[in-house]
Amino acid sequence: MCGRFAQVINQTEIQQLERELGAQITSDQLMISYNVAPTQPVMAIVSKGELRYDGYFRWGLIPSWMKEIPKTVMINIRAETISEKPSFKASFLRRRALVPINGFYEWQAPQKTPYYIYPAEGALLYLAAIYDVWQGDDGSYLPTLGIITTAANDFMQPLHHRMPVILPKDAIDLYLDPKLQDVKLARELLIPAPDDILCCHRVSPAVNKVANNSPDLILEDDFWDEVPL
Repeated sequence: MCGRFAQVINQTEIQQLERELGAQITSDQLMISYNVAPTQPVMAIVSKGELRYDGYFRWGLIPSWMKEIPKTVMINIRAETISEKPSFKASFLRRRALVPINGFYEWQAPQKTPYYIYPAEGALLYLAAIYDVWQGDDGSYLPTLGIITTAANDFMQPLHHRMPVILPKDAIDLYLDPKLQDVKLARELLIPAPDDILCCHRVSPAVNKVANNSPDLILEDDFWDEVPL
């Protein structure tokens, strides 16, 4: 599952996106956030022809065919059924995206202890996503996206049974290629990440409140050492 994450795209991260993805980034991230929550804006990398560039979307997929914005949006899309459900299939074939993040949060039961999961090397993780653009009767439009999830790898299993699809660099070109229309081949990219690319540590329960948003949220915290098991 992926319910919160950190996305801080400044010059260092922009240089990484341009170097590793060949993307043309227009500016620093519009909304710097250490605690991105559903319905908030996020940056994603999309493709049009040979061009890769940054787009901005509300987190929570709203298929274009819906007549109105639903009360509950789809923040996560299961990899196992993404090519079967009409809500997702068209976007999976035509509107794939990458969401670059610094790390994401997961809560371990039973105490719901928050953990921050981040790359063992480098500054960013690349999450597989799909997007769509919803249009209202008044002519307004809303670009939205959903993050694809898969079964947890061994590293994530103690925290949760699901995890976001983290694409390795050698899969990104194919995933973002608009010419890729083979559903079976595209689905083969949606697998759990290797265990050794991730690290994690416990963080402050302050992350539980969406209004909290500071660099302190991703720091290791000893609060939970005082909580009885």
